[in-house]
Formats: sequence, structure tokens, C-alpha cells
Amino acid sequence: MIQSYFGSMLLTCIAVLVFYLPLRLLWLRLRHAEINRGRELWLALLVCYLGGLLSQTVLPELLFSRNGDGSLALNVLFYSGNQLALSRHGFDWVYAAQPLVRRWNLIPFHTISSYLSADGYAVSTSVRAINLLGNILVLVPFGVLLPLAFPKTNKWYRVFLWGSALILFIEATQFIVGRAADIDDYILNILGVLLGYALLRLCLYAVRSVRPAPDAAESLSSGG
Repeated sequence: MIQSYFGSMLLTCIAVLVFYLPLRLLWLRLRHAEINRGRELWLALLVCYLGGLLSQTVLPELLFSRNGDGSLALNVLFYSGNQLALSRHGFDWVYAAQPLVRRWNLIPFHTISSYLSADGYAVSTSVRAINLLGNILVLVPFGVLLPLAFPKTNKWYRVFLWGSALILFIEATQFIVGRAADIDDYILNILGVLLGYALLRLCLYAVRSVRPAPDAAESLSSGG
């Protein structure tokens, strides 16, 4: 299950990259801007990562299937239970009979403790791994890529604020579209953001101790 999440996220990242690169190059040419290859690399990775992250958190699920005549159809599954099927024959809308249910938890560590205390029969190991470890790891890249793409954010509190803004946007959107909004998701996600930033600082310190850090890494290594 974990592999399917990250596999789908990776495919979305690649799709975002295909669209982002030509649009970004066109924008830079129109502005006659000087291209900083290092910064553009980190910026492209950040954009791709955000696209993949949103695809797994707030965007409808996309599935491909085949019709009876063998033609390919794209199924858009909304969190409300509604489904839109697109094919060469047109589109079909399947309305979900069940009402949209919005769920939330505002009690810190309530969901975390329930997963930790649940036995293997009530909650599978894969479900616990996704909801606990996965919620941490999925935001680690943001803590790494944000300061590299935007060196002015290279302070722990700025990374914390931007990470909080991103997570709260995701949680609010999930509540609106019918998924659960949970304060424990925020706690685990922001832990991942800060862990990513700490790993970045550790790597930059190690590089600086061996040799002078080049370009963007040099300006980042002087941050607090």
C-alpha cells in the first residue's frame, strides 16, 4: 500500500515536470532573466514535489480502465464518492448515494495514541505506517527543498511558518472535499518539515567541513 502511494506520487511528479520545464523556460526567456542552474534545479524539484504531494492529499484520484469494446477510459474519483468517467464515447457521471461526511479531530495526539495502542487485528501494520511514519516522511522533502529553492527562507522559523501554511491548506481542503482533517496530521507533518530542514543543515555542515560550499549551498550554510 505504501509503495502504491509513493509510486502514484512519483508519476505525478514526472507529469508536473513535463509541463513545468517548458513553461518555466518560456517565462525566463520572456523576462530575459539570467538562468541560475542550481536554483532552477531546486525550484523544479520543489514544484514537482508539491504537485505529487497535492495529488495524494487533496486532488481527486485518477484511475484508468477499459470499456467493453477495449477503449481506454479515465475515471475521476471524488472523495464525496461521485465518479466521472471520460472516454471516446463521452463522459458518464455516477452520483454517490451516500451523503458527504466531514470528519475532524482537534485533540492533539488522540489519533496518534489510538494507532499506537491498536492491536494488529484492529489496525493493520501498513495502515499504521502510512498514518504515522508516512505522515512524517511525506513532508521531509519540503523542509529540504524550500530553503534550497528560496534561500531567503533559510531560517528554521521561516521553514516552520511556510510548512505550517502548506499543511493547514491541505487539512482545510481535505475537510471541504470530504476527507478527515486532523490536528495530529499537522503535528506529524510539521515534524517531517523540521526533520527535513535539520537534515539539510546537517548535510551543509558536513560539506562545509570538507570543502567550501558552492553557490546556493554557500549562502545557505551561513543561515541560522
